[in-house]
Amino acid sequence: MFSKFSRSLVRTKFNNSKASFSSLNLKRSLLEVFNRQDLADPHYQAAVFNPLFPLENHKVQYRQDAPANYEVSKLKNGITVVTESQVFPNVVDMGILLDVGTRDETHETSGALHSIKQTYYKTVLNTNETVNYGMVQMSGGQFDMDYDHENAYFKAHCLQHDVVDIFNMMADCALEPRSVVAANVAMDKMHWQHELEAYLKTGHLINDTLFQTAYGNHGLGLPLHGLTHNYKYLHAHVLQKFQLENINPNRIFVSAAGIENHQEFVELVESKLSFIPAATGNTAQRQPAEYTGGENRNQTDENNITLALAFRSVPWSSSDIFALQVVSTLLGTSNAWTGSSRLHNRSASNILNKHSFVDAVNTINFNFSDTGLFGLSVTGSASNAHQLLEVTTSELKGLTTISGEELQRAKNATRSNILTALQRQTDRLEETVKNVKAYGKVVHHSYADQIEAVTADQIANVVGKIISSRPTFIAEGGEVATLPSLDRIENLVKP
Repeated sequence: MFSKFSRSLVRTKFNNSKASFSSLNLKRSLLEVFNRQDLADPHYQAAVFNPLFPLENHKVQYRQDAPANYEVSKLKNGITVVTESQVFPNVVDMGILLDVGTRDETHETSGALHSIKQTYYKTVLNTNETVNYGMVQMSGGQFDMDYDHENAYFKAHCLQHDVVDIFNMMADCALEPRSVVAANVAMDKMHWQHELEAYLKTGHLINDTLFQTAYGNHGLGLPLHGLTHNYKYLHAHVLQKFQLENINPNRIFVSAAGIENHQEFVELVESKLSFIPAATGNTAQRQPAEYTGGENRNQTDENNITLALAFRSVPWSSSDIFALQVVSTLLGTSNAWTGSSRLHNRSASNILNKHSFVDAVNTINFNFSDTGLFGLSVTGSASNAHQLLEVTTSELKGLTTISGEELQRAKNATRSNILTALQRQTDRLEETVKNVKAYGKVVHHSYADQIEAVTADQIANVVGKIISSRPTFIAEGGEVATLPSLDRIENLVKP
């Protein structure tokens, strides 16, 4: 005989089974058998409803943009964690900034960061390249890595529920010692890339020559893609040595935007990276940049020539940094292939539209932690090499005189470009973490006001000081040997 409890249990099971065999479930089962849709289902009606009209019986939810809140924490081992609160419901952006660039490489390790970029998905300790790529694809996000003279930056974005997995994967890719497989694959890829760059003339070699002439064959003078023939020596133990000597907690900055709780993200970073020991006195120290200037001329049999004339500029910490940004916009960049009739900058109106022998004009404006480089690069017909040089020097000298209309137009364009970039969460996060690294706080919210405060007198003073320094002159192409000496060029450009 059943007990009361047994009878109650059987009755409950029977009622549940009876409920599950309702007319609604039977209808759904039949529709599935015949592969048909339930036209009365609210989910179906919402999916096929005309988006030009409001959905019936649907209450719209509104969410206003909230001002971003920035928080900075430091782990016990020295790693800095920066977060931006959720401004609007969106994906979560994350980044790992390493205060390590090509200026930290040596002749032995030149090209190490380029090698890491070639195979940054490859890991061996916790996952592998296939798993990492699959995680990114399944999350619907993106993962990328880039570097420059002073920084290496790994960035990713994903939905909130994938933050833990994607961050762990990104930390492995950024900080795991490079494996033998990764190093060997990178060597093969770099071999063909160097050959392709030399054939296509992408412009990297001109920039590398410019920096090498300005700063010597070390530090900032080392090429972004490494010394041409050094890639074959970048074995795994060389890359691991470079990582060990240059990457330490004091040079690691972890960031995230779209985070609802700063402390939770700090705990996530701590759980993953707290095992890294604090930095000791054995780590490599960045050497200060030494600007020397000089010239480099490469005579070829081509009928084109590229001239670059640059001078020592200011570092990021200078109060003149925004004046140079406005000048860079004022000069602009233009070329004969894309047209310049609609461009309101001096490279188009003063150079390209007036001189048929000019093919392209590029403004040179680089700023670093302790120095900078500013100038102008012009490409055109080799038979007009002297006219190209004259155009370059006169345009640089002319920057000391700017009309009010030109100045306001350049300030408006600069402010628009920067504010547009800061609207993108990914770009804003990168600028945020670089602010913290350079200034110890977030300052990009004041960019617009500082641009508006730039005056014509300030531009005239800073440009006058810059072009009075020793120049760096690069010439590559035909008729290079006919150009005047560096001393003569220096006298031509002095205000």
